[in-house]
Amino acid sequence: MMNFMEALRWDLLGVGFQMALCAGILFGWVRRRMKRRAAAPAEPDSVSPVFAQEVFLQTLRQQAEQALRNILAAVEAERDRLQHALTAAAASPRFAEPKTGGPTAAPAAFRWGDSEADGIGPSRYVGLEALAQQGLTARQIADRTSLPAGEIELALKLRDGTHPIPSIEAIRQ
Repeated sequence: MMNFMEALRWDLLGVGFQMALCAGILFGWVRRRMKRRAAAPAEPDSVSPVFAQEVFLQTLRQQAEQALRNILAAVEAERDRLQHALTAAAASPRFAEPKTGGPTAAPAAFRWGDSEADGIGPSRYVGLEALAQQGLTARQIADRTSLPAGEIELALKLRDGTHPIPSIEAIRQ
């Protein structure tokens, strides 16, 4: 009778062992892969940090571009308004060149009570005293006359002449 060890074919045993080893490795790999797939749907909201950072940078870039577009639009609008004002001022006679060939007259110094260079004289302050005597404040007078409130206060103080010049301590308070 033949001995069991002699009857065993060693080449088949080696091939069988290699196949079992490959099957074990394949089983482990498939099992690990299935665990990853099962865990992936459980966290659908998870975002990779690289993607989140890229989205954040893109958002900042878009906001900066939008802000710059808004600033550019505001600058363009102001430029158009200024150009319109300059063309209107160039057409007005007060800035027109004198027709005489001689030198232009030097501008006169400003004095309170004299007519101003732009043609608006003290007549713009005519009704201020009457409005102030009615008990209106400088702001209320400014709303009615479309003059600045500070200019109205100054005009009333200079016309009245009875207001003493405040001391430095009063100004500091």
